[in-house]
Amino acid sequence: MSWFQKACRNLGLTVHNVVKPVQDHQKTTVRKTVEEKQLDTTTTLRRTTIEEIEITPRKDDSTN
Repeated sequence: MSWFQKACRNLGLTVHNVVKPVQDHQKTTVRKTVEEKQLDTTTTLRRTTIEEIEITPRKDDSTN
């Protein structure tokens, strides 16, 4: 990725975070496993599994 593409991406992420700030939620990584297998001298097979729990607060509809 060139410096111009990195600059554009970072600018876009900054604008996005200003327009839609991070909402109240919690994300917790529960488990991360990495399985690795050497197929030959030049090839390695790697599988990464990440298990997460995300808790989003409920929005009450008390206007009914």
